[in-house]
Amino acid sequence: MDWFASIISSLNNILWSYILIGLLICVGLWFTFCTRFVQITNVREMFRCVLEGSRTPRPEGHISPFQAFCISTASRVGVGNIAGIAIAVVTGGPGAIFWMWVVAFFGMMTNYSENVLGIYYRRRNSKGEWSGGAMYYLKDGLGSYKGCKQIGAVLAVLFSAFCLLASFGIGNMSQVNSIAANMTSAFSIPATVTGIVLVI
Repeated sequence: MDWFASIISSLNNILWSYILIGLLICVGLWFTFCTRFVQITNVREMFRCVLEGSRTPRPEGHISPFQAFCISTASRVGVGNIAGIAIAVVTGGPGAIFWMWVVAFFGMMTNYSENVLGIYYRRRNSKGEWSGGAMYYLKDGLGSYKGCKQIGAVLAVLFSAFCLLASFGIGNMSQVNSIAANMTSAFSIPATVTGIVLVI
């Protein structure tokens, strides 16, 4: 397992270098200026949509904007947010909180842009349900530009494959690791046994 940990660590050092963080902030700044600071100018509209939409009756199988907001929040607040903030404050001091606010302010525009593209390029599947996401706007959006059809399709496939692989780590790896470590330290149960039980 040491070789696996070293590969993950090396990839982590490359992906989360100052270059990527700077790039993400620059993209957030660009989207913020392109949308004329929509995260400030449309705050009232955001609250109106979420709160009024929760009172409107929905057809069966549909969720309200408030329910979508709750699901979105629940999927974003997890181990990374809790442990990440603690590590940032310990490493960078209280000033790290200010920079997290700044990055979040501009970073929310990246998320907003992804959602807008996801809605714009979504389509109905064979069951009549809406399907959308990065794989659709890469294939149909980027792919619609001259000379980009092939690269859009390749990026869509790569995105889907990486999401599948990431689901193992993002979805449960850190939680399972914590449970296994605690079971080993408290009850001397081997981590492999805990892993197998949790998989079942």
